[in-house]
Amino acid sequence: AIAAHASRAKRKVAWIHRRGGKGWFALHEGLAAFQQCLMRAPDEELVPGFHAWTVAPAFPQARQSENELEAFIPSWARPSETAWDRSRGHSKAEHTFTLLGSALRREGLWEIKSADAPEALQTVGLDFLHVQECQDIEEEAFAKLEPTLDSPNRLGLSVWEGIPPDDPNHWFSRLFHSAMEDRSGYSQAFRLPYTENKDLSPAVKRQIEARQEVMLEREWRRMYMVELAMGSGSFLGAVDSCISPLPVLKEPEKEHRYVMGIDVAKKVDFTVITIMDACHRRLAWERRFGNMDWVVQEEAIKEAAALFRVSRIKMDSTGVGDPLFDRLRYAGLPVQPFLFTNESKYQLLTSLAVGIEKRHISYPAIPLMLRELKALRAVKLPGGGSRIEAGAGHDDYAMSLALAFSLCDPAEYGAEAWKGMKAVRKMEAIDTTRPGGIVVARNPVLSGWREARAEKLREERIKELELAGILT
Repeated sequence: AIAAHASRAKRKVAWIHRRGGKGWFALHEGLAAFQQCLMRAPDEELVPGFHAWTVAPAFPQARQSENELEAFIPSWARPSETAWDRSRGHSKAEHTFTLLGSALRREGLWEIKSADAPEALQTVGLDFLHVQECQDIEEEAFAKLEPTLDSPNRLGLSVWEGIPPDDPNHWFSRLFHSAMEDRSGYSQAFRLPYTENKDLSPAVKRQIEARQEVMLEREWRRMYMVELAMGSGSFLGAVDSCISPLPVLKEPEKEHRYVMGIDVAKKVDFTVITIMDACHRRLAWERRFGNMDWVVQEEAIKEAAALFRVSRIKMDSTGVGDPLFDRLRYAGLPVQPFLFTNESKYQLLTSLAVGIEKRHISYPAIPLMLRELKALRAVKLPGGGSRIEAGAGHDDYAMSLALAFSLCDPAEYGAEAWKGMKAVRKMEAIDTTRPGGIVVARNPVLSGWREARAEKLREERIKELELAGILT
């Protein structure tokens, strides 16, 4: 940060790890630009005397920057409170801050802007521009922002900050590499992975490293090592790396447990049934069909569940899937609902992506399924979230596979965790013809891996206490 603050480059492009102080860096750069303006008389009258923007992908993401400006703009730079105005120049409705001028300059203005509507970024001349989370901002907004730095008598200073985008052709990636190669002194690039941040405590660094276990490796490296992601382009990553030469099964293998995922057809989609070996996390059987009567679909699901003696079923219960779910539940199948929303779908497919990246799942080379898996893309939403879109037109295979995979055993415990372990309990299906009748799984649901995980965590905690000298 010291080197970045000391740089005399007018355009500073920073790749800084998550929670690495990007906003603080830009805030102090802006305040330094403000002080520089106060001491410099313009060649012509400027209104406002100092003009700055902070631009975020959307207003929810800009809220933290607005709060930091409220807290850390120096008192001498803000208007005094009056009996009828206690805002001290901060208009929360307009997301603006009025700053006091000097003998050489009129009063200044610092505005908070959103990039989700690029047409609203009217061309003005700026002394300072702070663009935050650039990796989430579209090219059209970038094209609107660049000319704001070219106005005569304005400083034209800027800070462009964020983490590396997931697309190497994104404008922020091009801007960063252009700044790296600039020899004119106008632009300079800065990169700060968490390993080089001296302000992070050892405890925080351990927390960051622990997230490798639950995050996609490429996403973790992008967010914390600030490395440009170089993947297949699919949200799920290297789909082909998990292809197995083993074919689908015609019947279950002895002493193997199976789980089922069902994605139910909508108007133009297909119903897909996926059965996986719960312990080995291998796709064992699948069926895809469309334009089929509900009764026929129900019978096909019941037949497959009976053939493989599935212990658990997770299915889409959104919209048209809800009646089918009720029919299967009343038939006594061990089915549990899954309601699809943008957030739940994103989390479900992220878990599948982690499984693919860590090779914790395998499946035969089913061409249609592979095409759907490879075509999935993450699209940024205006509010800052993400939505998964099916580039191939359908995502039925992907969702069915993800539902089944979510029921499989964690990879860290494997087949050995089940040896010698008994079922917690076995219960028969309750008579659903009675009022309030509830269906439970007819087959035993084993919980050996949970016991193994608890024992592992207990051993790790004992070691920590011993190292701390609490236990001897």
